[in-house]
Amino acid sequence: MVSVLRAGHDRGMSELPPPSGMATLDWVVVAAYLVLAFGAGVLLARRSRGSTEDFFLSGRRLPWWLAGTSMVATSFAADTPLVVTGWTRAGGIGGNWRWWAYLVGAVLGVVVFSRLWRRSAVFTDVEFMEVRYSGGSARFLRAFKGVYQVVFLHCFIMGWVILAMKKVLGVLFDFGDDVLYAWGPWEFTAPWLVMFGCAVVALLYSEIAGLWGVVLTDFIQFGLALVGAIALMVWVTDAFGGVGAMVSALSQAPELASKLTYGTPVAAADPGSWGREGWEFMVFVCVMWFANKNADGSGVMVQRILASRDERHSMLATLWYVVAHYAIRPWPWIIVALASLLVLPSVALNTPVDGTVVEVAAEVVVVAPAGGGAPVRLDVPATGLDDWRVHSLVKVGDEVLAGKAVASTDDEAAYPIMMRRFLPAGLLGLLVASQLAAFMSTMDTHVNLASAYLVNDVYRRFVVKQAPERHYLRVARASGVLVLGLALVFAHFSDSVREMFDWFSALYSGLGVVYVLRWFWWRVNAWSEITALVTSGLTTLALKLHPEWFGPWLPAELVDAGQPVFAGMLLVVLCTTLPAVLVMTLATPPVDAERLAAFFARVRPLGAWGPVAKPAGWRPAPALVWARIVVAWWAGLALVLGCLFLPATLLFDGGADAWGWGLCLIGGGIVMWLAMPSLGAVTPAAEPPNLD
Repeated sequence: MVSVLRAGHDRGMSELPPPSGMATLDWVVVAAYLVLAFGAGVLLARRSRGSTEDFFLSGRRLPWWLAGTSMVATSFAADTPLVVTGWTRAGGIGGNWRWWAYLVGAVLGVVVFSRLWRRSAVFTDVEFMEVRYSGGSARFLRAFKGVYQVVFLHCFIMGWVILAMKKVLGVLFDFGDDVLYAWGPWEFTAPWLVMFGCAVVALLYSEIAGLWGVVLTDFIQFGLALVGAIALMVWVTDAFGGVGAMVSALSQAPELASKLTYGTPVAAADPGSWGREGWEFMVFVCVMWFANKNADGSGVMVQRILASRDERHSMLATLWYVVAHYAIRPWPWIIVALASLLVLPSVALNTPVDGTVVEVAAEVVVVAPAGGGAPVRLDVPATGLDDWRVHSLVKVGDEVLAGKAVASTDDEAAYPIMMRRFLPAGLLGLLVASQLAAFMSTMDTHVNLASAYLVNDVYRRFVVKQAPERHYLRVARASGVLVLGLALVFAHFSDSVREMFDWFSALYSGLGVVYVLRWFWWRVNAWSEITALVTSGLTTLALKLHPEWFGPWLPAELVDAGQPVFAGMLLVVLCTTLPAVLVMTLATPPVDAERLAAFFARVRPLGAWGPVAKPAGWRPAPALVWARIVVAWWAGLALVLGCLFLPATLLFDGGADAWGWGLCLIGGGIVMWLAMPSLGAVTPAAEPPNLD
C-alpha cells in the first residue's frame, strides 16, 4: 500500500539544512526589485501614448535581442521551475522530453514561420483569421477567438501561474490557509494578498507603458531570474561537495541512478520494445510538435514577431528565444531537482482495492471496496520533515482504482523547499525576487496581449469601428483590469500545476495541423479551424468524463488502469480531430478568390497555392528552396540539441559524448546560417485588405 523512496538525509551531505526565514536583507532585495520594475515601466510611459500600435506592438520597432529575451522571460513564470522539478523528480532528466519535444516545431518557426508572420503585418494572430479567410465564418472565428483566447487561454495560463506562485509563497513564508481579509464572498489568505499586490504592480506598469514597458521589464526580469536560478544551483551542489559528488550519490542509489538518463528511451525500431517511456517519447517528438496549438507560434511569440523591426529581426529574435529557452535556462532547475531527490523522499500512498473514498483526514484515507466488505483504512505516512508532508489527492465520494495513489508528497513543492533550506540571507531574497519577477513577467505579457485581443479583434472590429486612438487606448487599459480579474478566478480551479498543464495541452492538441496547413494549402478555410476547435474540445471533455472509453483503442503502454496517460490523450484528440478537419475542409466552399490573392501577394507562402491568382512578377520557388528549408531546420535542431546536451554529457557522463554534441553545436549553427532561404521579399508596406 505504501511505496516510499527514501534516499536518506545523510547521502552526500552531513544533514539537511533547517528551513530559514526571510531576513531584513532579503526584504530589501525584494523591495529594490519591485521599485526597479515599476520604475522601468514609468520611464517608457511616453512611448505608448501615440496609438494602439504603440501600446500593443511598440510601434513595430523592437530589436531582436529585446524581442527574443521578452519571449524567453514570458515563457518562464513561477510555475516553470515547479513543473520542471516535478517532471525531473518523477521521470529523471529524460522526463523533460515532454517539453523538449516542442523544440522540433520551434526551430521550424525560426526557419519559416517567424518571417511569414512578420510579413503578414497583422495586429494580432487573431486578426489573421480575416486576413487569411473570408466571409461570415471568418468574422465569426475572429470574434469567437478574440474572446476564447482571452478567457480559455490567457486567463487560464495566468490562473496556473497564480496557482504556482501561491504554492511558492506558502512554502517560503509558512503561509497558512487562514483568511486574513474577506470581501463579500471573496476570502483572502496571505499568499493571495501578496500575489494580488504583485499582479497589481505588473498591471500598473503594463498599463502605463504598454508593450515597451513589458519588454523592458521582461529583460530585467529574465536576467534576475537566471542569476537567481544559478545561485540556488551553486549553493545546493556546494552543500553536496560539488556537482560530481551529487551525481555520484545519485548513481550509487539503485532507486535513483536511472534519474540521470537523458537520452531517448527508444533503443530499437520495434515498438514492442519501447515500453511506456519509449511510446511517450515518440508521441512527444513525432506528434506533439505539429499537433499543438503553438505549431506555428504562440500568441506571445507572434506579438513579439509582429513588433520586431523587420523580418531579419523577427527571425533572430525567435532563434535567440529557442536557444535560451530550451538549452540555457533549464539546467539550474534540473540539477536542483535531482539534488532534492537525495534529501526530500518521495512518498506515495496507494489503495489496494477499487472503491469509493468515504473519509479523508490528515492522517488517514478510508476506502469502501466496490465489491462490498469492510472499509479499508489507509494510514498516511510521515516523512519526518515539517515542510515536506504527504497530502491527500482525493476527496470524499471519489471513485478510485486499485494501485492508484490517494495521497503523496508534492514534487512541485520541492523547488521552493530547496530555496528555503539552502540559501543564506540576501540570496534567498534574490531568489524570491526572481520568482516574483518570473510571475510578473508572465502576468504583464498576458494582460497586455489579452487586452489587444479584446480591443482590436472584438471591440474595434465589431462594436465601435470608428473612434479616436485615445478612445481605444482607454478601452485597452480598462480591459487589462477585467483580464486580471478573470485570471484570479481561474486560479481557484486546480490544485496541481502539472494537472492544469496536461489538460490544457490535450485541449489544444488537435489544432496545430490546421495552423500549419493554412500557410501551405490554399484549400484550408475558417471552417477547418472551427471544426478543429470544436472536435478537440469535445474529445478532451469526453476524456475527462469517461477516460475508460478510449483505453482499448491505444497501445497498452499508453494506458494506466484502463485510462489513457497524457501521451495517449494527445493521440486520441489528434486522431479524432484530424479526420473531422479534412472532411469539413473539403465539404465547405474555399476562401474567396480575391482574399486568397491578397493574402498570397502579401505573405508569399510556399506550398500548394495553384488556383490562387499570383501578383505581377511572381515566379514559382525552385525546388532548391524546399531543400534549403529542410537542411536549415535540421541543422537548427542540431545546434540547439548541441547547446542542450553538451552540458549534460560534461556533468553526468564525464564528457563521454562532448565531441559529438560540440560538433552538433558548431556545425549545426554554420549549416543553418548558410542554408537559410530568403523565402521572398522583405515585409511589404501595404495595409491588410479591407475586411468589411
